[in-house]
Amino acid sequence: MRRGRGRAGRFTAERAVMVLAVAELLTVADAFSTPTLAVCAVALLALPLRRRLPVVTLCATLPSILLGHLWLPQMIAMYEVAKGRSRTRTGVGCALLFLAAVCPWPVTDLATMTREEILTSVEAAGLLSVGPTALGLLAATRAELRARIADLTATQARERYLEAERAVARERARLAREMHDTVSHHVGIIAVQSGALRTVETADAWRRETAESIRRHSVQALEELRDMVGVLRGSDTEAAAAAGRPRLVNLRELTADSMLDVTVDLTEPENATWTPAVESAVFRIVQEALNNVRKHAPGARVAVRVAPSDEQKTLTVEVGNTPPPQEGPDAGPPGGQRGGGTGAWSDELPVGGGHGLTGLRERAELLGGSLDAHPTPDGGFVVRAELPL
Repeated sequence: MRRGRGRAGRFTAERAVMVLAVAELLTVADAFSTPTLAVCAVALLALPLRRRLPVVTLCATLPSILLGHLWLPQMIAMYEVAKGRSRTRTGVGCALLFLAAVCPWPVTDLATMTREEILTSVEAAGLLSVGPTALGLLAATRAELRARIADLTATQARERYLEAERAVARERARLAREMHDTVSHHVGIIAVQSGALRTVETADAWRRETAESIRRHSVQALEELRDMVGVLRGSDTEAAAAAGRPRLVNLRELTADSMLDVTVDLTEPENATWTPAVESAVFRIVQEALNNVRKHAPGARVAVRVAPSDEQKTLTVEVGNTPPPQEGPDAGPPGGQRGGGTGAWSDELPVGGGHGLTGLRERAELLGGSLDAHPTPDGGFVVRAELPL
């Protein structure tokens, strides 16, 4: 808005100056002759070229001031020459304008001029030449100063942005230290104790397998924790994208270790390949859904289906569970709902601080897809996601 007002004001001022230059003809209306009219016409018609050819415009206007008829066209042209930031052209143009203004026409009249007339002529020529030159140089300096201020503002904005990034990096490093010091200590103890429990002589094979599963998951959690801590302490975006990203080849292993009755239907796309981001999203959706079934529908049967659409453009991920075999204190989600399976994923009854369903929805939306979770008529629950391939 301010820039538009500035342009409008500049155009109005330029038009006013042009009108004054044309109106100056009225001062010599009584002296019009063919040579006078030709010289004045050339001076006025050359003014529209002052921006593209300022030096040519100045030279075209000099004869009119030499004849003593027009003064404004030369001053306007000299102003544009001085705005060009060329010191050589500015000096030459100022000297030519001064000489044209100081010399009488015809030149032979100089011999008959008195000292007062010569001094007056020199003073007037100096004002006519130096005045517009100074204004043009001032305008050029102002434009240069404005450009430097804009550069300085941009530099300050970049510095603020970099300082914010440095602050984020410091906070990430602090979080990495806190995460490493707290989580790794407790998970490490779990891994060591489960490993020791596995070596205890016992005839119960289930206990040994359970201890081995606890140890394996603890070690895997520590490995993923170290990867994520390394990302938080660094600034490599490629490493951040790859760290902790599971693959679909681990999906069957995930379901086998879920301690649930799970059937998996995994269909590979025919003419498309899994992208790492899609594989990670599918794995995390299934992982979180199975975790929710363990919490709120223990003993329920779970069906996992991962299949591309007929057009091979989208991927459907669906995790559904039946109602739990019996009602109990932990069979339903918090808040008194029972038999809902992963119903704890509803927005009103979030799990784990309210980040499970929200996080998976955000993950799907970042890939351009969508996620929906709702109870089924038979009392179970289903989580369904559509992801683009």
